[in-house]
Amino acid sequence: MLYSLLKKLLFLRDPEIAHESALRLLSGLQDSPAGSALLRALAGRVSTAPVQTMGLEFAHPLGIAAGFDKDARCVLALQELGFAFLEVGTVTPRPQPGNPRPRLWRFPEAEALVNALGFPGEGMEAVRVRLDSLRESGVLRIPVGVNIGRNKDTSGDQAASDYIEVLDHLHDVTDFFVVNVSSPNTAGLRDLQAVDKLRPLLSALMEHNHARGAKPLLVKIAPDLADDDVIAVGRLARELGLAGVVAGNTTIRRDLVPRAAVLDRGGLSGAPQFPRAVELVRLLRSELAEHQTLIAAGGISSSDRLARVLSLGADLAGVYTAFIYLGPRCVKQLLKT
Repeated sequence: MLYSLLKKLLFLRDPEIAHESALRLLSGLQDSPAGSALLRALAGRVSTAPVQTMGLEFAHPLGIAAGFDKDARCVLALQELGFAFLEVGTVTPRPQPGNPRPRLWRFPEAEALVNALGFPGEGMEAVRVRLDSLRESGVLRIPVGVNIGRNKDTSGDQAASDYIEVLDHLHDVTDFFVVNVSSPNTAGLRDLQAVDKLRPLLSALMEHNHARGAKPLLVKIAPDLADDDVIAVGRLARELGLAGVVAGNTTIRRDLVPRAAVLDRGGLSGAPQFPRAVELVRLLRSELAEHQTLIAAGGISSSDRLARVLSLGADLAGVYTAFIYLGPRCVKQLLKT
């Protein structure tokens, strides 16, 4: 009831301004014992069944996908709200403003968003400072991953150096890495999903990762890949020994929501993506080794949907848009049986 009222107020504001307000609120609450207690009360208690994967322990399968907390500003707040893991980012080597505004649109009738953000963020240095502080505090209880990408002004043939730079800089303060080659909002980024370009990128990252002391490394793919290309990425992940795959990201199919079809840019997230998320899980689970981790993302907006992707072989699931629409009780609602 409280979030219903708050959501009405937030939804009167520009989506990006509302998102920034939410981040500031969560960041402020996590900084005090009373605020943390309030977050736990708002979230409610859930019964959990631990998940062991990637050599890490997760209290349950549900976490926050990349995009919500790009700069690791409210990690502890999301922990108190019950999420079992958090994917920070996308993090780039240098700070960048992202694409021109407006660049975020809501479609409540479909429980969907369209974003054309373009990796705005404070860069890896700021994220490093925050994650360092969290590790030293001793209060972090959940695995935190970093979603890594390249700066907008980095040419395609130099992309690997950006990914390696972020991996190297944040290697000792994160639990796992996700290589983002699937956002539609950075020109040329999705071209890296082609296996002939993906292989050298992932090989270089794997080599560098092992040299530092291997952390789990996953690749995140777009739902818009053809089935044959999804299968090819799964086989490549198995061949190279990646920790797993995150499937998927936002889709360029804005026609899934009639009102969004008029937009000429951006990727759509939320409930309309779910059928393709199911297909991605089916395709990838059959290609990945049993020990490799599959994280489902895309339209997981109900407990039935979460149960479905888990039953098809996903180990974990990430949400973002569902959290926007469901609010503080998101974990409780999605984990209920």
